[in-house]
Amino acid sequence: NTWVNENTDGMVKDIIAELPQEAVMYLINTLAFDAQWEEIYEEYSIQQKIFTKEDGTEQIAEMMHSEESKYLEDENTTGFMKSYLGCDYAFVALLPNAGITMEEYVASLSGEKITELMNHMQNVPVKTGMPKFEAEFETGMSGILKSMGMADAFDEEKADFSGIGRYPNNNLFIDEVLHKTYIIVS
Repeated sequence: NTWVNENTDGMVKDIIAELPQEAVMYLINTLAFDAQWEEIYEEYSIQQKIFTKEDGTEQIAEMMHSEESKYLEDENTTGFMKSYLGCDYAFVALLPNAGITMEEYVASLSGEKITELMNHMQNVPVKTGMPKFEAEFETGMSGILKSMGMADAFDEEKADFSGIGRYPNNNLFIDEVLHKTYIIVS
């Protein structure tokens, strides 16, 4: 947990809540992305405004306003792209059209669909407003990886990790793969 905290600039504090007695090894990977906007939001462009959530409820939020030049649109969504300093990376904000829930929209996404959306980006002025936000997400990935064809690695009898280590009287195998994400947009 200390290693994860240090290597994510404190964005992910704990990856493992409890270390089971029978645990032999943990393989941990972490990614931290901390970047400034290419064109920062000035103080005057951040205002308290009403933000309407998907369920129709409203709340006051710090809204960041800007004019961007990369507009995205298809039959299900509109959005924009805002570059980070150096323009090697960008943030893409997408808002599903009325009548399409966020859950439905996310379920419809694929790599091809996102590529198609990005390939049809328009360079036109777009007035944008987005709330400052932070979010956390955590999930077990074992089921997903098994369904993708990695089942043997999770089977104590079939797994073969002999190239990285041995455990007396037992075969090394993967019990769980954890994924944790934390994002702040401000």
